Amino acid sequence: MFTAVGLQVVVVAVLALVAGGVWGMEVALSLVFGGAAAIVPNALFALRLATNRGRSSESYPVVFFLGEIVKIGLTVALLVWAATSLPQLQWPPLLAGLIAALKAPFLLPLVVRGKPAEGAADGSGKGQESNPTQPGLNRQ
Repeated sequence: MFTAVGLQVVVVAVLALVAGGVWGMEVALSLVFGGAAAIVPNALFALRLATNRGRSSESYPVVFFLGEIVKIGLTVALLVWAATSLPQLQWPPLLAGLIAALKAPFLLPLVVRGKPAEGAADGSGKGQESNPTQPGLNRQ
């Protein structure tokens, strides 16, 4: 969970650096505020889930769904705060930062190390090869 938050930070930071170099500091700051509107609630949600890890499994659904509701509410609140208190805010980069932060976790399979090999259903990292001489048999 914290890996996803870290990846969100990296994606937004890289985009902000590029945007700042191309379009200027106001665009970069708007992009950072948009990304922060998603990153801060996600980090708090990950922290909440991590603190609930050792408790009974019956409480997980309640913690998860309440955390999602709080996360969405905090995201909306941060966007409203940015829109009302930052006069230099530009909406297109703000929305680009928000979308980049929300879509960054889809890059996790490219970043995470130690993932199982293709075809491995047991998570052992060993894929099964089919035996070409006898269809239906697999060798290990």
